[in-house]
Amino acid sequence: MAKTPQEHAEAGRPEPAHHAAAVRVGGAASRQTLRNVRLIIGREYKSRVTQRSFVIVSIILLALVAVAPFVPTIVQLIAERTNAPTQATQVVVVNTASMVAGLDEMMLTAYITTTLNGSATGSSAPYAISSQPPTALDSLRSQVANGKLDILLILSRAPNQQLQLTYVANTSATNDSNLSTIQALASQLTVLDTAARLGLTPAQTRSLFAPPDLTITRTQSDQTQSVRPEDQIAAVYVVAIFGGYLLATAVIIYARAVADGVAEEKSSRVMELLLNAATPWQLLVGKILGIGAAGLTQLACLTVVGIGAQLLQTPLRAALFGANAGGSTTALAGMSVLFYFLLLLYFVLAFFLYATLFAGLGALVKRQDEVQSLVLIFLPLLLGSFGVIYLGAFAPNSIWAKVLSYVPFWTPTLMLTRLALGTVAWWEIVATTAWMLLAIVASTWFAARLYRYGVLMYGQRPGLGQLLKLVRMN
Repeated sequence: MAKTPQEHAEAGRPEPAHHAAAVRVGGAASRQTLRNVRLIIGREYKSRVTQRSFVIVSIILLALVAVAPFVPTIVQLIAERTNAPTQATQVVVVNTASMVAGLDEMMLTAYITTTLNGSATGSSAPYAISSQPPTALDSLRSQVANGKLDILLILSRAPNQQLQLTYVANTSATNDSNLSTIQALASQLTVLDTAARLGLTPAQTRSLFAPPDLTITRTQSDQTQSVRPEDQIAAVYVVAIFGGYLLATAVIIYARAVADGVAEEKSSRVMELLLNAATPWQLLVGKILGIGAAGLTQLACLTVVGIGAQLLQTPLRAALFGANAGGSTTALAGMSVLFYFLLLLYFVLAFFLYATLFAGLGALVKRQDEVQSLVLIFLPLLLGSFGVIYLGAFAPNSIWAKVLSYVPFWTPTLMLTRLALGTVAWWEIVATTAWMLLAIVASTWFAARLYRYGVLMYGQRPGLGQLLKLVRMN
């Protein structure tokens, strides 16, 4: 019999009691899931951070990060305190050539002093010049031979009236650092004296020393030339390589800890107890987040200490060295904050990428000692993470460095190294981060199916066909 319109309307209405019950059940399930995940995170986090090895390693790393920025400052301070002021080189001039270049004895001594010392005066002048009469020649030669006098400079004339200079020093040819300076002085005095004997005016004589009118035109510009001092460049390279190694090592350690934890629970049959209270998905999420939080806590402490110690260098060096406070720490202070924060970002991304895969494959082994064989699967990727550090350090602008920056397994170490050298544009950071997030989603989807299969099946070795069938399942 056909239903009336009223019956149709009543049939389309949901049962209020059943609907409310369904809502309550769904809400309770969501709360239970969050509670289970939170408990697993707390268990994993507490078990990691309370381990003695975790505490000892953290203390050692914190000490290294805190002390490292002070090393250049300490080295410069020791050098300035221990290096005594350089004693001026004693130069005695004996003039047997009468008037030289139209200069009397006092003017000649003043000219030599200005030429040798330049603008330096007082205690900072490298040479102390004095003059002695020709009668003191024998005594002065003896003083040079005995090491009491550094340099004896004798001015005389040849039979053709050409100016001659005799240089006497108690040093070997390989250890004489003053010879080139004295040779330059001799050349200038010879030109001046020759000009004076030829009757040139002072203006004509000065024109002999005028700089050449040289115009330089370059058809190519060097875009990669650095304007920073060598010590700053070296310091940045050290930070780049050290940061890359720290990141790669931390990711490997904590991702391996995820696989070890899963295998340990399976071998001790703890997994059976856990599965009675939580689902495989809850176990996977809780274990990864808990261990990841422990690693992030360690790196966050290193970041805070590192930034604080780095920013302290600028006022400290200004107070200790004043105008000489430049150096490697000046270059590092500008990049330290962004570098440390991106170190945390890339650690989180790299950890989730590796940890999800390690957890999925770790659930497939039967014993904890079989985890090592899983590491061999990722060995090319892990070795590549260390190898690209040097590619990013010594060829940061190469096409290979830019292309490999988009390989998710190598993005963190390579981008962090290139960032330290200042060769990364802001959009590259955004693009590689987004690409890594997509890779993490894909690896999580893959690992979740492996994890579910591994924790629910004991005593069976997974076959390739079974794994592929599981991955294709929705």
